[in-house]
Amino acid sequence: MINRVKEAYPNTSLFGTTLREVISANLHLWGAIVSSGDDWHTIMPREIGVLDRIGGGDGFVGGLLYGLLQGWDIQKCSEFGWASGALAATMLTDYAQPADPEQVWSIWNGNARVKR
Repeated sequence: MINRVKEAYPNTSLFGTTLREVISANLHLWGAIVSSGDDWHTIMPREIGVLDRIGGGDGFVGGLLYGLLQGWDIQKCSEFGWASGALAATMLTDYAQPADPEQVWSIWNGNARVKR
């Protein structure tokens, strides 16, 4: 799919999409693919608990764009996007509301510990 979109938009340099497999309403496998030029970055799907699936893709794009604005490499942007999308899927709003980037990185790392 991404290769077809690349052909249709040859002046665009970054393409991405989420990968979602619905196990049940509250359990999904969540992953992503990002293409930057000839480089492909794949985040293999991992289980996430889902409260409201609406907004996960938007959260992914928002996190990806945040990383680009920070000047991060594409792999790090992809990981942050994945975690931002996963966070959005765990909230009743259609968007993620992280307190700070560290909270998003905790999601990427699979850390559910409370830090005070």
